Amino acid sequence: MTRSNTARREGFSRTELTVVIALGFLGLGLLVPAIYAARQQPAARTITINNLRQIVIACHNHHDTYKKFPPAYDKWPGFKTNATVHVYILPFIEEGKLYNLYRTEGGGGERDKAVVEPFLSPMDKTNPKPAAGIQNFAANLRVFGDSKVKENAAVTLADTMNANARMPRHFTSGTSNCVFFATKYGVCGKGGSRYASPPKSDTAAFFGQNVAKVAAAPADPTATFQTMPNDTQCVCSPALPQSYEATGLFVAMGDASTRSVSPRVSPQVWNLVITPSHAQPIAADWNNPK
Repeated sequence: MTRSNTARREGFSRTELTVVIALGFLGLGLLVPAIYAARQQPAARTITINNLRQIVIACHNHHDTYKKFPPAYDKWPGFKTNATVHVYILPFIEEGKLYNLYRTEGGGGERDKAVVEPFLSPMDKTNPKPAAGIQNFAANLRVFGDSKVKENAAVTLADTMNANARMPRHFTSGTSNCVFFATKYGVCGKGGSRYASPPKSDTAAFFGQNVAKVAAAPADPTATFQTMPNDTQCVCSPALPQSYEATGLFVAMGDASTRSVSPRVSPQVWNLVITPSHAQPIAADWNNPK
């Protein structure tokens, strides 16, 4: 009988097996959060886009009811104090109770600290928990504050700002070619974005005050918008919106369509699309930025 010369293979020792299992659990522990984060990002993006669209639809419902868009900041009949565009659309996003409190009791106190889910973007990592009073979707001052300002001129901030904007009169290029809302950080430097704050404040939930001179950048105050600025770069003013992704800024147009604006869009085109009263054709880099 021929005896095999093949050496007998030894199995894993108990110590080796324990090490292998431990490494497996370690790898799994590192992998699961990455998978979870990868799944969460598309969901957060979808919620952000849907909330943007919902806010513009609320503005149109306001227009249907009152025959004009809400003011950036003004006191309407029946209100005790001035209120922002975001307060005036509360009844149209199923927040009628909060709206009635503003109307009868005025701004301030707990009313300014409410958490309004349609006003929030889960993509904004600056938001406190709870996101009391935060508004992640800034309103365009050129639509709600001064719809007659030219694309090459700055918007003058005032104690009250009411464009009395109406369709189609004030939208010479159509609402589909005008940006109504854009994303903004809830916390930005010493300020941020809060739905009850007036335009003349460091927590104004507005943008579009100034004319853009350069393409998007993290810290340039003359840019079209800020691309993912850090805490020291963030400009807390009604001048600029902020993007949550390096690939672009989420905006809602006046027809309730949404899009991501490329950081490469030219300042000339950006100035046009945030100005409702312009009559110039929009250059190709709005739809096909290079």
